[in-house]
Amino acid sequence: MVSESKIEYLDRLVKESLEEDDETVDLKGKFFGDEGIEALVHCKRLQGVENLDVTRNNLTHKSAKMIAECPYLVELRRLYIGDNNISDRGATALAEAVFAPNLSLLDLRFNNITASGGEAIAESALFTKLQILVMQENHVGDRALEYLAKNAGFGNLRKLNFYRTGVTNEGIKALAKSKVLKKVRHLNLARNYVSFAAAEALANTKTLTNIETLMFYDTTIGDAGVKALVNSPSFSKLKTLRVT
Repeated sequence: MVSESKIEYLDRLVKESLEEDDETVDLKGKFFGDEGIEALVHCKRLQGVENLDVTRNNLTHKSAKMIAECPYLVELRRLYIGDNNISDRGATALAEAVFAPNLSLLDLRFNNITASGGEAIAESALFTKLQILVMQENHVGDRALEYLAKNAGFGNLRKLNFYRTGVTNEGIKALAKSKVLKKVRHLNLARNYVSFAAAEALANTKTLTNIETLMFYDTTIGDAGVKALVNSPSFSKLKTLRVT
């Protein structure tokens, strides 16, 4: 049972944040753990909040579940919950969050999410307004990317970050064929287990033709892969390409 003093403490933090921006609750780096989130979800001041940042707070799957079920957060648009430890159970809870249908940004970086958690997010039918998804540094693997590439609910994505997520050539090949992710403009696939075959698949894409920024460094695509991307007619809108 969370203490009244803890509830009062979190209420004060929320109040102070809302005084600076009445749509944003910025609580990053407070390190208050699951007990802090248990107190936070009692705070009625969260009603109407559109941006919640709980980055770097020693949170586990318990916190993710409490946030996902909090009735005061139904209007949430952006959730930053990176640098925690919500794991697969937390990701699965967020895939069914009360605010998921309204969310435009979900930042899950560094959370010890693996295949099952990544797949839960990728298979969710609720993220129809999501424009930015950050899966960075979670070893979710190919299937999460494959499911995402086929899930019509992600048709509004503009920015997709799969940096160092354990993706291989097979995941990139599925992504390159996606008819769902046509609106993606910024794509980060750096530091994955990919070779020339992945670069070739992307270069030959018929659907990912709105890419403006592509991060593909620390891979083994080689000079031939770089050349294929640079010369690809599919990437006529490309402004930034980082391969080294």
